[in-house]
Amino acid sequence: MRWTVVAGDRREGEAAACLRRMGHDVIEVGRGPAGPAGSDPGAFAGAEVVLGPVLGTNPAGDALYRPAPAGPLPIEAAWLAACAPGALWLLGRCGPWLRTAAAARGLAVHTYAERDEFATLNAVPTAEGAIAHACRRAGTAAWGSSALVVGGGRCGRALVGRLVALGARVACASRDPAERAAVRVLGADAAGIPDLARAARDRDFLFNTVPAPVVTAAVLGALPTRAVVVDLASAPGGTDFDAARALGLRASLLPAVPGRHFPVTAGRLLAEVAASLVGARAVGGDCGGRL
Repeated sequence: MRWTVVAGDRREGEAAACLRRMGHDVIEVGRGPAGPAGSDPGAFAGAEVVLGPVLGTNPAGDALYRPAPAGPLPIEAAWLAACAPGALWLLGRCGPWLRTAAAARGLAVHTYAERDEFATLNAVPTAEGAIAHACRRAGTAAWGSSALVVGGGRCGRALVGRLVALGARVACASRDPAERAAVRVLGADAAGIPDLARAARDRDFLFNTVPAPVVTAAVLGALPTRAVVVDLASAPGGTDFDAARALGLRASLLPAVPGRHFPVTAGRLLAEVAASLVGARAVGGDCGGRL
C-alpha cells in the first residue's frame, strides 16, 4: 500500500520506518524547518493513505502543527488532488478546512488522537516522560515521594500506576466516581476536584492532565515551595502559571511528551494503530474517525 507520512515531530519519522518494515511503500515529507512537502505535491501522487501528525491541524484545518522551530506546515490543495481516488487521511485532530477540501475530492479524513486504542497506549510514554521530567527538576527520585495527579482518565491512570509502582505515595483527584474507584484499585488515594487544595498539601509533585483551569492559585498555594508542577493538558493547560511563578514554584507545561522524549516507542505505537485502522477500513469495518 502506498503511504505518504507528513512529519510533525520525530515520532512520524519513526512511524514511517515501522510502516516500511511492515511492507508498505512509504514516502516521507515535511521534515526540517520548511520541509519538501510545501513545494512537492508529487510526494502525494497515488497515495492511498496520508498519515499526518499526532498534533493534527490548526483550528482552521489549513495547516499541520509542528513544534518549534519548524512551525506550521500549510496544507496545499494540490496534495489532495494528487492522492489516489478515495484515499484516507489519518491525523491526530482535524479542523474544518481540510475536512471540507477532502470531502470535495472524495477523500476520507479520520482522526485518531482520542481513539481509545491510541490514547491508552500513548498515555504510557506520556506518563513516563512526565515523571522523568519532574524527578530531574526536583533532583529527587519518585521512590519515597508524595505525588498528586489531577484527572483520572487514561493519562492520569497511567501516571498513578507508574508512580505507585515506583514507590511514591499517590493521590488522584477526579470529578468522576468511576475514575476515583479505578485509581483506588491501582493503590492511590482518591479525592474530588473541590478537595484539590487539601490534597495538595505537602506534595512533592503535582501532575495535571485536565484541560481546564483546575490547578488554581489556591491549589498552588497549598503546595510546599519544593514542589514541582507538570501540566500535561492541551495548551494552555489547566495550571495558573502566573500564580506558580509568584509563589516560586517550578511549573512546566509539557506538550507532546512522547514525540519529544520517546519518538521510537511513540512512532511504533502510531504505526501499529494507523495500520490497524486502515486494515479495518479495507475489510469494511469502522475505521473509527470522526467524520
